Amino acid sequence: ADVFLEMRSFVLLTLVAYASAFVCPTPIIFKASALRTISLKTSVLALSAKSGDDGEANTTGRRAMLLATCGSVAIALSTATHAKAATLAPAAPQMSEGKAVGLSDEELRKKIEYDVVSNQFMVSGTLTRSLYDESCMFTDEIDTYTLDKWISGTSLLFKNDYSKMELDGPISVSDTQASFRFKEQLMFNIPVLKPKVPLTGKLVLKRGADGLFTSYKESWDQSVSSVLLSAKLF
Repeated sequence: ADVFLEMRSFVLLTLVAYASAFVCPTPIIFKASALRTISLKTSVLALSAKSGDDGEANTTGRRAMLLATCGSVAIALSTATHAKAATLAPAAPQMSEGKAVGLSDEELRKKIEYDVVSNQFMVSGTLTRSLYDESCMFTDEIDTYTLDKWISGTSLLFKNDYSKMELDGPISVSDTQASFRFKEQLMFNIPVLKPKVPLTGKLVLKRGADGLFTSYKESWDQSVSSVLLSAKLF
């Protein structure tokens, strides 16, 4: 059973790495610099666990080696994509005019609710940009992205008829942040296989002095590995 789960993890991680490298100028799921760190750490863990005599240590070692291997595959894909992207001219930064400053808490709550219910923004990449500072950074359990890269990557990776999100409780708004719990069903836009995963968690949007969002922090209730292991293919 452990071998089956490990092989399934390897296949899914490799496919997701391939998809992210294929659809994003800078992959939304894997970034080469981060994976070099992950690969190095997991390799050390694997070597350490391999020296143990009990079954648990050996299992840990196999899983660590698997993650390191997946990291190496994703690094290769990311590197190839970055080389291709380097030939493209960088996008011009967008101006900050027309930002929604001075909103009341209730006005902001309604705009967030619209982005969730109507725009499905966490799976479509379509959000009300006027709510966000142009320097806002988007962080999930995988990595951190700029505003433009989060928008394009999310759209390319998840926007389809299957993926959807919904609120899992009220939207809380204060002078310093807005937050809510969410439920998602996601389908990766990977040709043929179309992996599908469920996901729940919490989103916290930090606000600057002008009320605009300066930080997007997505926290999942499940670990990255358990999310991938829950994937259903076809």
